[in-house]
Amino acid sequence: MKKKSFQLFASSIAFLLALNVPVAYLNTVHAAPVEQQQEDNEEVEIGEAVVPQEVITIEKTSDKVEPEIQEKQTSVETPENPETTEEETIVESPEVIYTYVTVNEDSLLFEPNNTTKALLQLNDSSTIYHVNRTDNVNWYELSIGHSTYWIARENLSEANIEVVKPEVKKTVSFTTKKSFKIFNEPSTNSTVLAAGTQATKLKTINIVDNYFVVNIGNQTGYIAFKDVELSFKSTDKVEIANKSVTLYTVTNSKFKKIGTLKKGAIFKPTKTTSKYHYIKKSGKQYAVPIAGTMPTKKASSLSTLKSATYPITLYAEKASAVYDQNGIKIGSLNKGQTVHLKGISKGHGIIEYLGQSGYVDLTNYYHKNIVNPTKNVTYKAYSYYVKVFAKLYPEFTSLEKIGESVEGRAIYALRVGNGKKEILVDAAIHAREHMTTNVVMEMIDNYSYSYNKKTSFAGYNVRQTLDTTSIWFVPMINPDGVTLVQNGINSMANKNLIKKINKSSKYKRWKANARGVDLNRNFDGEWKYVPFKPKTYKGYKGPRVFSEPEAQALKAFVERHKFKSDISYHSSGQILYWFNFQNSANYKRDLALTRQISRVTGYSIIPPLYARGSGSSADWFIMSQKKPGITVEIAPYAGEGPVSHRHWNNVWKKNKSIGLLASKEASKR
Repeated sequence: MKKKSFQLFASSIAFLLALNVPVAYLNTVHAAPVEQQQEDNEEVEIGEAVVPQEVITIEKTSDKVEPEIQEKQTSVETPENPETTEEETIVESPEVIYTYVTVNEDSLLFEPNNTTKALLQLNDSSTIYHVNRTDNVNWYELSIGHSTYWIARENLSEANIEVVKPEVKKTVSFTTKKSFKIFNEPSTNSTVLAAGTQATKLKTINIVDNYFVVNIGNQTGYIAFKDVELSFKSTDKVEIANKSVTLYTVTNSKFKKIGTLKKGAIFKPTKTTSKYHYIKKSGKQYAVPIAGTMPTKKASSLSTLKSATYPITLYAEKASAVYDQNGIKIGSLNKGQTVHLKGISKGHGIIEYLGQSGYVDLTNYYHKNIVNPTKNVTYKAYSYYVKVFAKLYPEFTSLEKIGESVEGRAIYALRVGNGKKEILVDAAIHAREHMTTNVVMEMIDNYSYSYNKKTSFAGYNVRQTLDTTSIWFVPMINPDGVTLVQNGINSMANKNLIKKINKSSKYKRWKANARGVDLNRNFDGEWKYVPFKPKTYKGYKGPRVFSEPEAQALKAFVERHKFKSDISYHSSGQILYWFNFQNSANYKRDLALTRQISRVTGYSIIPPLYARGSGSSADWFIMSQKKPGITVEIAPYAGEGPVSHRHWNNVWKKNKSIGLLASKEASKR
């Protein structure tokens, strides 16, 4: 068989060469028999149709040497697959793969791989969505609220505009009601993007007033709160979902607006009704409307209510924000609302808010009365109060720590007023004379209130007076000694030394500091001439002038300023000291001021004694500053102990205006 085929092939080649046929055609001349082709093919896929080789006929013409080659088109029919049934449809893969599309109006969305029942319907044909291919060429994926749905390819039209995925700001899982709508804006009057026909679990990308925000194919969709199942269990806490929700107090079934709760605030209600969440704390009842809230398992925004060591009532000067302990705004209080200050932390006031601790900017508040002068004002109380005043009124006060005591207690000075001229008012340099702290603190209390409210006090225009000459108050120069007298020996660190010095259990008589130095004998009003007395509860002038940290602190403070006067408060005798060898001009000036004070207080003026040597702070001030230094003894002689509080009303009546009097007098110099 092979020998005959070769001979036939050779004869064909010779014939073609004689006709000058191009070599390129030679390979197509011979068509081997089918059997030969099958023998020569080493591999043939199963089910592949073998098509017979086409025979080329070449005719010689009288005009041309080269033959005309004609090709015959051969049609090959694919045999039918006998296994194909009528139910199967073979669909070619679409040439275009969609990413951004518009949809036919009323296109249905299904659960993946389950296209028997529609879950949602897309209503708007103009919105462009992002879709993804599925393994089934007839269906695409569309994401709504972190859930995936299938949509038929036949409902899609390619869009050449990219839509950017919206930012995720707040993720919350929720369940819709059986019937719900997704809008393209936070308004039920806006375009409906989709409508659902059964309760559906979704996740938000944000929450805005009255709407959950979802991602719908990279578009932003809005589902109204009314279309969401919001069931509050007794174990749930409540989160504010709207920008703000009104906060009420409820008294005898009467609702009063006091402020708002802000978006993200979380609280635990006492009970929930169909319209309100109620919170009952510290004898008060609050109400928050359910509309605009949602249940949550998160921790409450507010921390446990801090008890107040020194309770203070404040009033909102204007609408004031309330923050949690992390500085996040959680609510507000309306102008005029009363709050109870529990303390100060990191520059903010801690108030009672919904029965727990809220944080506020104290500059938004004012006081009416802070100090209770009918009781002892302790070191801790005065230290706290001056900080509160400084936080309330930074626009016209300034707080300065001018030093520390022997045992490390702070000595504070507080300025009231913005006058460039200044006077000094100090108190409690003697431990048992701590009622003088009450006088000075009550001045601060009343003067700052009147300044803030632009009202008069004791016949003085307070703001005008203190904006000409401000007052620096040092309410307690000897905090260690005052603490010993008020709280006893166990309040002191230097117990053994104090016991040794005192030689008695009667600590109410103590005048000195914690080292037994009488601070009003430690200043240099010609200290070297002050008679020496042994160390005891009073009268010891110290090992050297200005040996004590308290005296050093006041000295340095005075030397940093240019005070026009010093009014130094002491407690016993109802008398006024003013003389320390002034020259004639200063003598007349200082006596004139002393007489003004005497006319108001009724206190007697002590005539010049011409006794050389003093360690008092006022005498040192007269000599070093060449300005008036008036020692004011506020009460009848009390013996070896503090002035009784039964004298308070009379003491305050006589002294309430003295700071303003001295300020006004100094303004003329």
